[in-house]
Amino acid sequence: MASSNSSYDESASLDWLLLRSGSVVKYFSQDILNEDIDGLYNLRYQVLDMNMFKWTSKTVHKHLQENFDFPEYYGENLNAFRDCLDDMFDRRYRGLAIVFRRFDSFYSDNKQFSEALLDTISTVAWDWLLVDQRLICMLQSHDPDLEVGSIGGRCPHWNRSEWANASRVTKH
Repeated sequence: MASSNSSYDESASLDWLLLRSGSVVKYFSQDILNEDIDGLYNLRYQVLDMNMFKWTSKTVHKHLQENFDFPEYYGENLNAFRDCLDDMFDRRYRGLAIVFRRFDSFYSDNKQFSEALLDTISTVAWDWLLVDQRLICMLQSHDPDLEVGSIGGRCPHWNRSEWANASRVTKH
């Protein structure tokens, strides 16, 4: 029988809090997202922060190649994305945080591809966890009711500050 470690302090480990319900976390508030990004920087995370507002199905791989600094020979498909993402494993960092701002604008027109992209990230995140490296994907949405299908067997959850619907109201 496994023993529990009662000395583990959940409040002291932001990455654990983000990952406990899956590798993909949703955000409505830019301020809360920015606070968590700062927290991950403090935990020695590499952060790739990109705005998807103007991304289209025709430009998505060019944007991914540019933002992830993939090599020129990047194959512009999800298999190539997975290979290049897996190559980003770097022990100098505790992990990698991928931030997709305005995810809702791309997702609304590219639902199937978006979910396949997130599923690829989730698969790599699982592989990395097996060797104690973390990969977190943070989705910022201007839609407070954004629903994303199952990714890696789990539906992406709202972050710990915005899990309640009432916490994601637009402030005028």
